[in-house]
Amino acid sequence: MDIATTKGGHTGSNAGARDIVVDLDGTLSRVDALHEDFFAGLKNSSPSKLVRAIFGSGGKAAMKRSLARLAGRNSGLSPLRPELVGHLDRLRVSGCSLHLVTASDQYHADAIGEATGLFDTVTGSDGQRNLKGPEKASYLTEQFPEGFIYAGDSTADIPVWLASSGAILVGRGKRQGAKLESKGVPIVETFDDDGGRLRDWFKMFRLHQWIKNTLIFVPLLLGQLFMVPEAVIATALGMLFWSIAGSGTYIVNDIFDIEADRSHRTKCNRPLASGRIGVAPASVVAIGLIAIGLVGGFWLSTAFGIALSWYLVTTLAYSFGLKAVPLLDVGIIALLFTSRIVAGSLLLALPHSPWLTSFSVFVFFSLALAKRHVELVTTDVADDEKTIAGRGYRVSDWPLTLAFGLSAAMASCVVMLLFITLEAAARGVYARPEMLYITPIVLLFWFMRIWLLAHRGELNDDPVIFAVKDPVSIGLGAALLAGFAASVASSHI
Repeated sequence: MDIATTKGGHTGSNAGARDIVVDLDGTLSRVDALHEDFFAGLKNSSPSKLVRAIFGSGGKAAMKRSLARLAGRNSGLSPLRPELVGHLDRLRVSGCSLHLVTASDQYHADAIGEATGLFDTVTGSDGQRNLKGPEKASYLTEQFPEGFIYAGDSTADIPVWLASSGAILVGRGKRQGAKLESKGVPIVETFDDDGGRLRDWFKMFRLHQWIKNTLIFVPLLLGQLFMVPEAVIATALGMLFWSIAGSGTYIVNDIFDIEADRSHRTKCNRPLASGRIGVAPASVVAIGLIAIGLVGGFWLSTAFGIALSWYLVTTLAYSFGLKAVPLLDVGIIALLFTSRIVAGSLLLALPHSPWLTSFSVFVFFSLALAKRHVELVTTDVADDEKTIAGRGYRVSDWPLTLAFGLSAAMASCVVMLLFITLEAAARGVYARPEMLYITPIVLLFWFMRIWLLAHRGELNDDPVIFAVKDPVSIGLGAALLAGFAASVASSHI
């Protein structure tokens, strides 16, 4: 609807007002700047500074200013509502004046104003005056005595709408439509909420990543307990609780990596980075998932619960900053993958195997480096000394990731060969240990394929997830399982 020709009136004005006032948080932007400032401050500063910023004297406006400075975010990357932006652009072309007025600090208002180039004026809270609710209504009435159209999204905007000449309802603001019309406020335009759907939540849980937790079954398989129902059930429950807690850590990681994700060519589409889900509800869900996983893990086994706790603490430390330390980050990833195998052994009270642990660390160190290598060879940054966003690697580091990754891959094959030669054949656990030689052969070919694709920049997914989808990898995996089955078959006939 063209605002310039809209009829109707309220508080002595009419809905044809040429001044369009737009809120920021939840309206123009899908996200809440204050919530994101809190988590950015939690990541980038000390707890004492964060506490001082929140509880320091000066009121809410002063707190917003302190948090904005502490966070130091590039809020110009904040995801905007494209339909509303397009609508506002058409209004500007038709001759309307656009004004951004927000309760967020002026720092964020200026960043959005500069990023969009839409607004004639940009006003935010100034550290003393918190432009929200009645305070914003009073300010706008003074600034636009001839009337204004207001675009908002929440119950906090009701006093502003009641003082306006007409309302643009965005997202959850549509719920206020009947109330506003009963008060004589014309509804000029509405925009649906395009986020927070069930599929967005499931995408944020990264259910496809649960496939990695099947590593908990490795001790069950190698310990040849797959014919024991109690062991199978315990391992399945262990995987479930580990996966639930793991989904919580994925959410935490996305919260603290949100700015880097918004600069990434594909990660910008994640539910948190795109603003389809806010960081506040996401953090509550993350805490709930982690709690459920921990309670279930300790219920199964104290040792398993301790292993899961170690995994969670290490994962959170990774999210809080260790991921930006070159090589340490991939070392931690290798340990996190290996911890799943160790946890499976603890759950079934099986003896520790240094062969299996060494093999696992080399395998996943190589795969983690393959993922980093792809990021380096596919980056659009022209400067070789430029650091990749959210990482500690420079573009010029790609020869090192290639060399270290291939070396680790070859080391894993050597460890497997030594295990087969020195232990598997000698212990007599396997009926036909010679069939295990299929494993290093399959691994060698698979690693060569992974690293070829990585170096070409064609490995577009996590290597483990890629393997589940890739027909060649699936075929090689089937050959590996067939070799293992042949090595133990006679002992279970």
